[in-house]
Amino acid sequence: MGSHKTPTIKGIFVKSHVEAVRREKGDEGLKLLEEKYAKPLNFKNSENVPLRDEVRLIEYALEILSDKPIPKEDFAYEAGKLHFRNFLTTPFAKILFPFFKNRFRLVTMQAHNIAGHVFEGVRFYSVGLADKSVKVVMKNNDYPIDHFRGFLQEWMEYSGLQGTVIAEDKDGAYEYTLEWK
Repeated sequence: MGSHKTPTIKGIFVKSHVEAVRREKGDEGLKLLEEKYAKPLNFKNSENVPLRDEVRLIEYALEILSDKPIPKEDFAYEAGKLHFRNFLTTPFAKILFPFFKNRFRLVTMQAHNIAGHVFEGVRFYSVGLADKSVKVVMKNNDYPIDHFRGFLQEWMEYSGLQGTVIAEDKDGAYEYTLEWK
């Protein structure tokens, strides 16, 4: 299949995870996050941060922010939910989501355009399956498959919808089938 570009995310989005810890746990939480991450937490807005680094950072943030231990099998899913909540605090989401909160299908069908502002080297595309069902496909990423199942589930709930996100790994392409009432 050839060489793939290392998938990255813009630093401005990674900073949202650091800020969540700062807001909830103060300097003590930040110190703990930096110890766990073992690298400085000063990301530049336009910096391309490898996804595998962001995944580690989100998971450490989730550990620090959680009141109780999260079972290993639920960890990636819960990290994805946290990722969406943190994403909502970013300038990009603050512009985008007020206009589109109640237009979930429209926005999920535009996943490739949104992702183009957030990621580099990650490929997204969407397929409309029915009025209240969309398949989002993600390729070349370093997230555990359940991470975006949690992200998309949290997004659906944020949009006021009840539904499910089913995740399947099809030869390294993650397919997320979203259905709602």
